[in-house]
Amino acid sequence: MWYRLDNNLMIQIIILMFQRAMLQRRNYVGLYVVSLLGLFLWCLCFDQSDQLHVGNNCEIKCSVPSVAPVFTDSAGRFIPTQYIGCKIIASNGKICKMNTNELTNITVRYPRLYNVHIYFICQQSGIIIDLHSEQNATKFKDAITYVVSNNCTVPWTSLAAVGKVMDLRVVHQVNMTSDIDRNIRNMTQEDFHSIMNINTLVMEYESATSHVSELIYQRNWPRMAEIWITNSGITAAPGNLTRTMPNLQALSLPHNNIVKQPSSFPWNENEEALPRGIQRSPAFNVNYARGMQIEPNIFFRVLDLSNNAISQLSPFSGYLQQLQLSSNRIQNLSGDLLLKLEGMQLLDISNNLIRFLPQTLLKNQTKLLYLKLQNNLIRKVLASQFEDTTFLKVIDLSHNRLQRLKQGTFNMLNHLEEILLQNNQIRIIEPNAFPESSIRLKTINLSGNKLTIVPPFTFYIKNLKYVDYSNNKITFDQLQSYILKLDPAKIQQASPLSSESEFPKDCYLSSEKAASEFTKIVLKDNQITHINTSDLSCKGKLLLSVITKFYSLYLEGNPLHCDCNMYQTYIFLQNLIQMQTPFVSDIRSRFSTWICRSPSSIANRKLIDVDQSLFRCREAVKDCPTMCTCYRRTVDLSIIVDCAKRNLLTIPEKLPSGKVELDLRDNHIESVTGAHYLANVTKLQLQNNDISQIDADAFLLLRNVSSLNLATNQLVYLPKQISQIYPQRLDITNNPFKCDCHAGWMKDWLLTSKHFLVNEQSITCSDEDHHGNMISTLEEDEFDCPTDIKLIISVTLGSLLFLIFVTALLVYKFSIEIKVLMYTHLNWHPFDKFSEDNDPNKIYDAFVTYSNLDYRWVIHTLRRTLESQDPPYRLCVHDRDFSVGEAIMDNVQNSLNQSKRMIMVLSNNYLRSEWCMMEFQLAHLKMLKDRSRYLIIVVTESLDETLVNEELGAYLRTNTYLPLSNRWFWRKLKYTLPVPAEPSMSGAPRSTYPTLPDITHAYNNEVLTRF
Repeated sequence: MWYRLDNNLMIQIIILMFQRAMLQRRNYVGLYVVSLLGLFLWCLCFDQSDQLHVGNNCEIKCSVPSVAPVFTDSAGRFIPTQYIGCKIIASNGKICKMNTNELTNITVRYPRLYNVHIYFICQQSGIIIDLHSEQNATKFKDAITYVVSNNCTVPWTSLAAVGKVMDLRVVHQVNMTSDIDRNIRNMTQEDFHSIMNINTLVMEYESATSHVSELIYQRNWPRMAEIWITNSGITAAPGNLTRTMPNLQALSLPHNNIVKQPSSFPWNENEEALPRGIQRSPAFNVNYARGMQIEPNIFFRVLDLSNNAISQLSPFSGYLQQLQLSSNRIQNLSGDLLLKLEGMQLLDISNNLIRFLPQTLLKNQTKLLYLKLQNNLIRKVLASQFEDTTFLKVIDLSHNRLQRLKQGTFNMLNHLEEILLQNNQIRIIEPNAFPESSIRLKTINLSGNKLTIVPPFTFYIKNLKYVDYSNNKITFDQLQSYILKLDPAKIQQASPLSSESEFPKDCYLSSEKAASEFTKIVLKDNQITHINTSDLSCKGKLLLSVITKFYSLYLEGNPLHCDCNMYQTYIFLQNLIQMQTPFVSDIRSRFSTWICRSPSSIANRKLIDVDQSLFRCREAVKDCPTMCTCYRRTVDLSIIVDCAKRNLLTIPEKLPSGKVELDLRDNHIESVTGAHYLANVTKLQLQNNDISQIDADAFLLLRNVSSLNLATNQLVYLPKQISQIYPQRLDITNNPFKCDCHAGWMKDWLLTSKHFLVNEQSITCSDEDHHGNMISTLEEDEFDCPTDIKLIISVTLGSLLFLIFVTALLVYKFSIEIKVLMYTHLNWHPFDKFSEDNDPNKIYDAFVTYSNLDYRWVIHTLRRTLESQDPPYRLCVHDRDFSVGEAIMDNVQNSLNQSKRMIMVLSNNYLRSEWCMMEFQLAHLKMLKDRSRYLIIVVTESLDETLVNEELGAYLRTNTYLPLSNRWFWRKLKYTLPVPAEPSMSGAPRSTYPTLPDITHAYNNEVLTRF
C-alpha cells in the first residue's frame, strides 16, 4: 500500500455525477449531487494522500479532497464533509474486492457528527465492488455515509459491510446491473440490520431488465424516505411498498414502462425529517427547493411517473408537494383528478396528448407555484380555471394549440413571474388577459405564434424584463394608429416616469430619468419591413420616444427595408441619441439589432449607421432608361439611375431631367460619348466595364460631377479635358495606361489632383518600358514616342496607294467627261480614234437616221449646229444626200458605208417606224461585224418601254447613249464624232452635197413612202 496525489480523479467523478444529477434535480439526492461541482471548486488542496490498491487484477485509486459543508446540525453548526473518490480499473464483469478498512483508514475522524461521501467510478461497466469488513473493524457511527457508484454495482452485501462501520444513509447507483442481489441468500440478520438506516435509495439501471431488487419489497425499510428506480423496464410500481416502506416521502419511477399509477401513494401524511437532526444550509436549501417552499430539515414529498406509458389517471389524494406525469400517453383529465390532493407546489403534465383542461382541475390548489402543461394539444384556457391558483409563479403552456387569450385569462395571477406561451397559434390577445398590475412578472414568451401587433400590455407591466415575440407575423405598417391606441397613463406608471406628476407634453422625451434595467422586447424573425414615423403626431412621437428610451427592441431577422419610408425613423433615432444625457446609458447599443436587409446597397448595416444619402425610393420618372431602375433620394430629392449589372453595351441615350446620379458599373460598355445629359450628372460610376475610349466632350459636360469612378476598365489614354473637372472623388485605378509622349501631361495633373484622386499610388503604367511605375513619379523625358520608320513608310505607301485608287475610281466614273474636256479645251482626241476615220472612201462624218416626224429638230438644230462648226462636220441626211433613182435600201446601205459614224435620233416616233428600226439593225450588224463604236444614239425624249424591242433594249442596257437633256450634250456629241477634216480649196464634190431641188422628186416618190 502506498500513497500518491491524483487531482484528475475527483474531477472525473464530479463531472460524471453532475451529468447524471441533471436528470433528477428535483430529487433530494440529485440536488445534493448537483452541488458537488460547486463544492469541489471550493477545494484548495487534498488533506490526505491517495491510496492505491492493487489485487485480483483490479486497480483502485482513491482521492480525499476537502470541500465546504452544505449541511448543519440542529444547532446550526456546519457538519464537516469528506469525499472519498475511488477510480476502479478492471475488465467487464470483474469482481474487485476491497476491505472497508482501506476506506476508513483515509477517513478523518471527527469528535462529532460529520458526512462521508464514497464514490466508486469504473472505467468499464459491469464491474462488481465486493466490500467486506473485519469483525473487529473500527466503527465510525457518527459518519453519515453516502455510497455513490457509476458503471459499477455495489451489491447489498458490500453495502452491508459499509453499514457495519458507518451510518449508511444514501445509496445511489448509476448504470447498475441486477447483480445488486448477488449473494443475497448468504446475508445474515446482522447484514440486513446494517442497511436498515438507508433513507435514500437510487437505482438507475444500465438496461431495462423488468426486474428490481427483491430486497425492496421483501424486507422492511423503516427509515426509507426516498426511492428512485429508473430504466428498469418495470410495468408497475413495486408491490408491498406500503408495508415495507411506511414512511416513504418520495416515489420516483421515471423512464420505465409503467401503465398504471400507484393506487395509494402517498400513504403517509406525515413529513419525515432528515436523519440525525441535520438540515440543509440556507444557501443549499434555496438551490434544492428551486423556488418552492420546503423546510430545510425535511424530505421533499414527490411522486414522479414521468416517461412511462400511462394513458389514464384516477384521482390522487393525500399530501404531495410535487407530481410529475410528463411524457406519458395521457389524453383526458378528470375534474376531480387533484381535488383531494393537498400541498402541491409543482404539477407537471407536459408532453402528453391532452386537448382539454377541466374547469375544476386546479380547484383547491392554493399552494401551486409551478404549472407545466407544455407540449400538449390544448386549444383554450379560461380565467376561471386559475381562480384558486393565485400564487402561481410559473405557467408553461408552450407548444400547444391555443388560438386566443380571452379577457382576464391570467389577470388575477399577480404572483406570476414567468408565462410561457411560445409555439401556439395565438392570433388575438384580448385586453386585460395578462396581469397588468403585477410587479412580479418578469418574463413572457409568446414566440412562434401568429400575432400581428405587439400587445399593448407589453408597456403596461412594471418590472417586466423580458418579452419574446419572435417568429410571429408582427408588422409596424399601421404605426400611427397603433401608437395612438396606447394608454399614456399606463405607460407612465410602468416606466421610471411614474414618479412625475404628469406625462411630458413635448414631442420628444427630455427627462433625464433612466431605467435601472431595460425591458428586452424580442421581435426577432417577424415581418417588420418599415417603421414609418413620418406620419406620427406629436403625441405619437412622444410615446415612441418613451418606448425607445426604456425598452430595448430586438429586431434581428426582420426584412427591414431601409428606403425613403425609413428616413424619418432614422432622423427620429438620431434625435434621441443627440438628446442622450450622462444619466442615460448608451442608447445606440439598443438599436444595434435594427439591421437593414434591403436594398442591397445598405444590406446588413445598422439603421443608425446608414448614411442619410442612401435613403431612397423607387419612382417612375420620365426618361428613365428601359433597362435601368430609377430612385428618388429623400434627403435632397435627387434622381438615382441604377443601371448596374444590366449587361449594357452603351451608355443610355437619355436620362431624367434635374440632378442625376448614374450607376453603370459592372456592364460591358466600351466607349463613353458626350451625351448632353452628362451636364446634370453629379455622380457617375463606370467601374468594371470595358471602356477604352471616352470622348473629350464628355469631360467638358461633366462640370457638375462630384464623384467619378472609372476604375477597372481598358483605358490606355485619357482625354486631356479630364483636367478641367474638379470632383470631390475620382478613381481611375486599375487601367492599362500607356506612358508615352501622349500621356506626358498626366504627371502634372496627377500631382495637382491628389486631394480628390483615389489611391493615386496605384495609378501606374502598363506598357513594357514602364510597367508598374507610378505615372506621377516618371521623369519628363521618359514620356517619349520612338520613331517608327516602318510605320512611316507603311503610312506613306498606304496614302499613295489610296490616292491612286481614288484617282482611278474618279477617272473611271467620269471618263467621258474627262475626254470631252480634253477635246474641248485642248483639241486633243487621243483615246477613241478609229481606223475608219482615215478611210478616204468615207466621205461623211456621220449618217443621220431619224423619223420624218422629227425632221424639224434634225434639220434646224442638229444639222445646222454641226455643219456650222469650223471646220464643219459633213453629215449625210436622206432628204438631201440620197441618190435619186436608187432604191431606198441601196441608198441606206451606201450611206452607212460612206459614213464614219451613224447618229440615230431616237424618239418614240423612231420606235414606231419599221424603216427606222431597219436602219438600226443594219447599223448594229455593221458594228458587230467591224467591232467598232459606229453608232451614236441621241435620245430626244423619255421612251415608251413598250415600243422598245428586245434587240434595241439589249443595246441600250449595254452601251452608252446621249440624252438630249444632258448639259454637256453638244460637247459629248462632238467628242464622239470623228474630227472633221479641213475642206479642200476646190470645195466638196457636188455629188457629195446634192441640193434640195435635186432630190425633191425622189423624196416625194420614195422617201415619204417608208415613213
